[in-house]
Amino acid sequence: MRGKYRKLGFSAVASVAAGLMVTTAPTAVFAQPAQCDAEESGPSKTLSPRVGQEIQKLYEFMQNDQYNEALAGFNNLIASRGDSFSDYEKSTVYELRANVKINLENYTGALSDLQTALNTNGLPPARNNQLRYYIAQLNFQAEQYQTAISGLNQWIQLARTCGVTVDPNAYYLLAAAYTQISPPNYRAAVGPAEQAVAGMGAEPRKGYFDLLNLVYSELGDNAKRAPLLERMVNYWPEDKGYWTQLSGAYSVQNKDREAFSVLEVAYRAGLIKSENEILTLVQYYSFFDNPYRGATLLEREMNAGNVKRVQKNLVLLSQLWSQSREHKKSIPILREAANNASNGELSYRLGMVLLADEQYAASERALVTALNKGGMDRKDTGDAWLLLGTARFSQAGPSDTAIWSRARQAFVRAQSYDNARRRASDWISYIDAVVDTYWTQLGQEWDANIDACEDDFARFERDARIRELQNRAPSQEDLDEEAARRAECAALREQGRPSRNNPPGGGGSNTESAPADTDEATETEDASADEE
Repeated sequence: MRGKYRKLGFSAVASVAAGLMVTTAPTAVFAQPAQCDAEESGPSKTLSPRVGQEIQKLYEFMQNDQYNEALAGFNNLIASRGDSFSDYEKSTVYELRANVKINLENYTGALSDLQTALNTNGLPPARNNQLRYYIAQLNFQAEQYQTAISGLNQWIQLARTCGVTVDPNAYYLLAAAYTQISPPNYRAAVGPAEQAVAGMGAEPRKGYFDLLNLVYSELGDNAKRAPLLERMVNYWPEDKGYWTQLSGAYSVQNKDREAFSVLEVAYRAGLIKSENEILTLVQYYSFFDNPYRGATLLEREMNAGNVKRVQKNLVLLSQLWSQSREHKKSIPILREAANNASNGELSYRLGMVLLADEQYAASERALVTALNKGGMDRKDTGDAWLLLGTARFSQAGPSDTAIWSRARQAFVRAQSYDNARRRASDWISYIDAVVDTYWTQLGQEWDANIDACEDDFARFERDARIRELQNRAPSQEDLDEEAARRAECAALREQGRPSRNNPPGGGGSNTESAPADTDEATETEDASADEE
């Protein structure tokens, strides 16, 4: 602690014997503000020769860092001559002993001596005001912040009256004290914190900037905070905290482009490494229509281990690949996330992506899983049934009535949900029309085939009469053709005209079945639908 005060110091104006002035200052203890030159008239502001000689000896101890010897000497001087001190001598001796105690880290004793020196009022006004400054500094160090505030304000007011340039460190201490009282008074801290930064000169003081940044932050004054942080990143570009704070200050002002640019520069400089900061940058890429770059960055950081491969981050990566129309890359990422999900939400999203990529069977499986897991809200549940119907219908060929039926079942389930009802009804009407058209065409084809049979039978009869007139026997080829055709027509009549109740094949469907690896959704409305 002793060295902490070496840069701060008292001025020595103590007179010594024979009327000579001490020309060498004591060991520096406090930051020395400038003094007023004017001295007040009144009692003598000099030391008696005897006291001056004693102080001169003790002063030499102080110059040689012999503070214990100096303290013993000042104690003896006060004990032996204290009652005969003039006010000037008393204030001077107590001021110097306070200096010694500070170097011995006896701050409580130093504060008491400085207060005695000030209360005695034996020094010129300028030096008395210096004592107020020193006392305020010690009160600050002792965490007596309210007392320090009073002393600093008094010192600043008197210094200004005296025409003295106020030390920026005094403004800094005053602002800092306002932030330390309970509750903190950040509004009162603004002025002195700004004055500390303004008065620091060409050399930037990091502590001054940090304090003003804190004050602006607590007050939510981002209009002033952002320009301050711009200066700070120029002075200390290696401090990533300033970059992220500047980005945040821009963001709360809805200056998202500036916030993004700052964060991107910091990332390129290797300053952005935490997961939250990386994810913020990734989301900015998405926000500014560059999802491919965001996905590339996120995947790289995941592979490097800087971003955890957890569900929410996998979902984000999948979304970014989807936004980039890179569905082939999005699908395995989303599938990885969905496999470990407790509800069906991610399987539902996977089903959507697979459907967009025209992987209809895989989409059906994902959507069935989503509905069976449940846990989705009513809107997503209704949409899942719609998408399941679409995925099934998209797998059907021109005569796959069984798949049409299964698709229709999904659309019927979708009608139970307000958000899906209209579209589901449209789909059902469309499938019904397709099915009607299919059976109508089959019936018309049967009718045409029966008519062709009748025509062929008539031809066979005509050919037989012609052969009789020509006294010619039918060839074996003619007989075989007629027998085959009559058998074919008999089978056609036996089957009957095709309809929903009489499908081709004697009661069995002639259509393809649904994919064997596709499960049926068993979800029920009560089990899956959360609150609307």
